[in-house]
Order: sequence, then C-alpha cells, then structure tokens
Amino acid sequence: MTMPRTLVFKMKKRAVFIDRDGVILVPFIRERFSVPTSPFKREEFKMFDMVKPALDILGNLGFLRILVTNQPDIAYGYVTREDWQWMQGHVEALPLDDIFICFHTRYDGCDCKKPKPGMILDAAQKRGIDLLQSYMIGDTAADTGAAKEAGVKSILLTRDYNMGVKSDFVAESLFEAALLIRQLERRETP
Repeated sequence: MTMPRTLVFKMKKRAVFIDRDGVILVPFIRERFSVPTSPFKREEFKMFDMVKPALDILGNLGFLRILVTNQPDIAYGYVTREDWQWMQGHVEALPLDDIFICFHTRYDGCDCKKPKPGMILDAAQKRGIDLLQSYMIGDTAADTGAAKEAGVKSILLTRDYNMGVKSDFVAESLFEAALLIRQLERRETP
C-alpha cells in the first residue's frame, strides 16, 4: 500500500528592513560633518518617539523586523567600543527579529555596506524572505539604494538632509511608516 504524497508549501516570509541612525536613533548634528551622524557618546544617545509601537504594528502585520545598519564609527575612531555597545544594547532591547551590522569603512570594499544590498540579501537567505513583498525604511540614499538593488520597496523618512533622495514612499517617522505599510497591506488584501 502506497501512502499518498503530501505536498508541503513553505511560504516565504515578509520583512521590513530598518536602518538604525536617523530612523530609530535621533541623528546628532556636528559642525565638522556635512550630514548628521550617529551618536558617538552615551550622552548623545536618544531614541525617536513611538519606535516600539511602530515595531509592534509591523510584527502584528506578520513582518519580520530586521535591523540593517552601517556602523563604521568604531573603525573610524569616533566612538569607543564600550559606548557603542551600550547604545546598541538599548536598540537590541527593542522587538527586532534579527540584526545585521556592517562595521566596514567606505574604504574596505565589502559587499554588505549600504548602498550595496549584502545585508538585505543575507537576511533574505537566512530567513527565507520574499524580497518583492518586503520594505526598507531608511533616511539616506544608501538605504533607498540598497532597497532598490535588493528588489525591496523603499520608504524614506523625510529629513532636512535627504531632500532629493528618491524612494517608493515617504513618511515622517518610523511610526508613520508602519501605519503606511498597514494601509498598503489593507489595499492589497481582497
């Protein structure tokens, strides 16, 4: 007697890829830099309002919440490893499903530093993510560039320093981006 074959369809997961500085953390203005930077010291650390509720909305919609962030400041000598780990510890306490960090400088020639899509592609492979059904939320051309290269829809958070950056959608904050994704998902669901 032969047993009937059972077909198992593994559904691909959807994800929202989230940048750290300028999205979760308030960027810091410095005179010697042309654009705001990440915090370099503990006293500069500040999270935007409504980050956790935004992440909760995305999780409730069934999206994996994945941090993808360029963090070269230890290599450049701008922040101590201890201060960076203290700040990152607060970020890691948020309801994130995975974290991908590029510590390389612009001179290292890696494949992971945004605008290259390496972190997004690595996450997709690790987690079985359908990139065409996923989003990237960021505040720079590096974020929207990585999204485009990976085939992910981009949501740019509007800031004074990113005028003219192209993206699929815009929002004022991570929370507003989560509400936008919820609205877009409702339109696609029959």
